[in-house]
Amino acid sequence: LHQDPRAFIICIVARLIKQKGFNLLFPIFETILKELPVQLVVIGEGESDVMGYFQDLAARYPDKAAAHLKFDSSLPHLVFGGADATLIPSKFEPSGLTQMEAMRYGCIPIVRKTGGLADSVEDFEPASESGTGFVFETFDATALLIAVIRAFAAFGNEREWKKLQKRAMKKDFSWEYSAKKYAEMFSRAIRAHASLTL
Repeated sequence: LHQDPRAFIICIVARLIKQKGFNLLFPIFETILKELPVQLVVIGEGESDVMGYFQDLAARYPDKAAAHLKFDSSLPHLVFGGADATLIPSKFEPSGLTQMEAMRYGCIPIVRKTGGLADSVEDFEPASESGTGFVFETFDATALLIAVIRAFAAFGNEREWKKLQKRAMKKDFSWEYSAKKYAEMFSRAIRAHASLTL
């Protein structure tokens, strides 16, 4: 890609299938590329029509879109390290690891509120200086467009964006953290049970 210091770089690192919601981009993303200083980097493989869409974008907008349409185990980390945001508009997502990996690199997730994405990404609230990403609820291209524009607008405030990145990078998704939470939950359950049997 042409290096543009003003560009808001969005990445997609995923299986390129409709379950991941990438068909929501079909009616909107060309307009985003035309109207905003946004660049898109895509890594993955999947359904032919989804791959064809990204291949076509990269061919028609070579300075603004690039696609590596095959599985790669090392490129994602480089991309997360260089991109500003990652796009995960899944129709459903039982768990999801991409958003967790991206956050460790300060790459802010733009996600649909479903499954593991809803559990791991908190919506950005500038007034309270909280949140770790941009969340939209309706599985709809317009809802996704609004989330992307919200992220782009936040990116324009460098001070707030850096705070957002730091919050995302501090999120702890380790088993050590999860084990402590499970232990706390079981302790509460044991105490509640004990109080009922007295």
